[in-house]
Amino acid sequence: MSNSPGKSNRKARQVLSIFAGNLIQGAGMSLGCVSLWFSAQPNSVPVRVTAMIAGYLLIYLTSHSSAHYVVGRLCGIRFTHYSVGGSNHASSYPPVMRQIFEQLPFFAAHIDPQPLKSVQPAAKALMFGAGIVSTVLFCSLAALFAFRANVPGGLILLIVNVVWQVSSLIVEMRQGGDLAKAAKAFRF
Repeated sequence: MSNSPGKSNRKARQVLSIFAGNLIQGAGMSLGCVSLWFSAQPNSVPVRVTAMIAGYLLIYLTSHSSAHYVVGRLCGIRFTHYSVGGSNHASSYPPVMRQIFEQLPFFAAHIDPQPLKSVQPAAKALMFGAGIVSTVLFCSLAALFAFRANVPGGLILLIVNVVWQVSSLIVEMRQGGDLAKAAKAFRF
C-alpha cells in the first residue's frame, strides 16, 4: 500500500490499472482456494503438498493489497493504480530472506492523495489496517484448512503460518508499516 509512488523504497516492476490489478488478485485468490481444495483430494502426497503450498502462496501474495482497495473504496478513498514489485519491508528480514522478498510479486494499491486529505481518520485507519488483517486472516484460514483436511504437511504449514503472521504483525507495527499508519491516522 502506498500513498505515492515516490515515498516507498519498493522497486515497482509493473504498473497496473485498478481493473487489471483487481482482476489478477481476484484470480489469484480464487486459484489459491481451488488449489487448497485440490490439496485435500485423494492424490499422491507430492501433488497434495505442492497444491497446498501453491494455494497458500497465492492467497498470501494476493490478499493484502486487494483488502486495502476494497475497504478503502467502501470508506470513500480513491486509488489511482496498482504496482507490482518487491516488499516494502524487505530490509526487515535477514539477508537471504531480504533478497527473496525484494523479488516476490507483491501488489501495492496507490492512493489518490488529493481526496485522501478530506477522508475521516477512522476511514484511513481502516483502509491502512485492512491489508495486514486480511493477510493474517486468509493465510491463517488457508493453513487451518490444510491442517483440518489432513493434507500432508498441514500441521507444519499451520505452525509456520502462526510464527510468520506474528512476525508480520510486528513488522507492520514499525514506522512505515500499515498498522503504524493506521495508528497515526487516528492521532490526527
